[in-house]
This record gives sequence, C-alpha cells and structure tokens, in this order.
Amino acid sequence: MRQAASRARKKGKGCINLLRSAESAACGLGAQFIVKAYNPFQSRSFYPAMRLSVIIPAHRSHAFIGDALDSLAAQQQPDGLALEVIVIADDGTDYAHHFTAARRQTLECLSATTGRIAAGPSAARNIGLNRASGDFISFLDADDLWLPGRAAALLPLAAAHGAAVCRMAITALDAPGAPKLTPVLPKHGHLSPQDSLLIDGGFCPVYRRDCITHTWDEDLDFAEDLLFNHAAVVNAGGLFVHPQPLMHYRIRPDSATHHMPSASHRAERAYAQMLSRLSPASGETATLAACLRRKRRLNAAYLQAWQQEPGLHFEQFVRDSSP
Repeated sequence: MRQAASRARKKGKGCINLLRSAESAACGLGAQFIVKAYNPFQSRSFYPAMRLSVIIPAHRSHAFIGDALDSLAAQQQPDGLALEVIVIADDGTDYAHHFTAARRQTLECLSATTGRIAAGPSAARNIGLNRASGDFISFLDADDLWLPGRAAALLPLAAAHGAAVCRMAITALDAPGAPKLTPVLPKHGHLSPQDSLLIDGGFCPVYRRDCITHTWDEDLDFAEDLLFNHAAVVNAGGLFVHPQPLMHYRIRPDSATHHMPSASHRAERAYAQMLSRLSPASGETATLAACLRRKRRLNAAYLQAWQQEPGLHFEQFVRDSSP
C-alpha cells in the first residue's frame, strides 16, 4: 500500500501544470473537450501500468449488479490502465458467477465476503480496501452505473488533485421507458474541503491512493460516506467536480437509503452519533459539526415534506429546495 501511495504522489505532482488548461475547460466545456485537450493516459510511457480499483459491496444485489459490472467493462480504458473490480458479498451468497468471460476481457475481477449476513457496507468496503491494489480507488454501489468516459475524465483530475468526482444523474432503477434524469452536484470546478461538505446526497469520487489513510466507520449504519469522504477530501486538499453527469445514481425504494420513513430516522440517529463523538474544538472539527447540524435540519425538513408527499425522494427534495 505504501509503495502504491508513493507512486501515486509522484505521478500526481507531474500532472498539475499540464492539467490547468483541462481544468479551465472542465468548468465550461465538459468531458469531451477535456479528453481531447489533454489526456495523460494517451501515452503508456506517461502512466505505465496504472491501476484503478473499484470496490462494490453487495447485499441482495444479484438482480442488478450485472448492470454495474457492464458499466465498468464499457469504460474507455486508456492505454496502460488496468481496471480492477472487487465485489464483496455481505449476504452469504457467491457473486463470482457474475464475472462472465465478456466482462473479464476488460476487467480484473476479484470476489470476497464479509463472512457475515448484513455486516454493512462499511465492513464490506474495508475488506475491499484491504484487497485493492490500485493506484486509484473508487467505490460503487451495486445498483448504480458509470457512464462511458467517466474513468478517462476523472483519472487525470484525481492524479493532480487527489480527489475528483463528476456530476451525477438520478433515476429510478425500475422505471418503465426511458430514464428520467435529474442532475445533482450543481457546483463544478475545484471545491475546498469545507465547500464539499455542502454537498447533500451521495457522491462517489475517484481518489488517488495516498489520500485514503483511514477506513470506513463500521459503527455507523447510515451516512457513513460523509465521514469517509470528508477525511479523504481533507487529505487531498479539496475535491474537483467535473461538470458532466457521467454516473447514474439509481434509486430503489426498498434500499436502506430510500426506504422511508425509516431512512430518515436512521439518518437522525447517525448524525446525532457523529456529533456526540466530536470533541469541543475549532477549525475543521467545528466545520464538520456545523455541517452535521445543518444535515439534521435538512433531514427533518425532508421527513416533513415526505409525510405530505409520499414518494418524494431525498435528492429531488434537495434539488427543489436549493436556492
């Protein structure tokens, strides 16, 4: 792990000056221009034998995890990049049969297990982190999708900044007909760690490996990504947000994060638990505490709105509530 982190630091520093023009384009012209303007992966000698590890926790996910794997297999993989996928079963079943020959043509597939039933996504992701060999790390829920070009667009930015994410589009998993997409992450460009705390809802960055010096908190059963992502973004010194929605965040009404009203109650318990752990302090801790208090208020407002309009999902509520 230390050797991979050292390699990533050296390679990331070499990208910073070269990416400045690409970052300017990202703020106004989108992914296609970024890749054409500057793509360090076009040269195998520039990034020899780089590896991206994508970690997928799986709990009762057989019905849809194939879509997630296909979306990774369809990534436009630059020369010299290996894409490693690690699926960690958390339901006592075997997911290895989803690694079909067609998917293995472009993916290096590994399977693991928590050895328990419903140990939680944090436990599964920590096992995946221990198995991952990538210079870059990302996490994907089993019901979500990467669009083609996501890896190619974000990896150069992650190499330079340590953490990069794209805007996302949310859609219902089982909606009939063409998906109805709602963009999230309204801001783009470089965000400070403090500004990244203003993002409401999940987001799934690509991280340079040296920015992950911590594990997922297995004591939290909700909003665990808030603490993990914040620590990684602090290590990176900020987060670069790509303007195009190159990921589909698919909503399942029966998922832990969208099954209302229990999801709202779990969120309230999680925020209270996180706040109770923070010692009186200033600076970054005070900023995080303010973020948690704001999220508690937002969660309470969402629960009230949902009671008036059952079926309203959180991301739509946030979008409609934004000034």
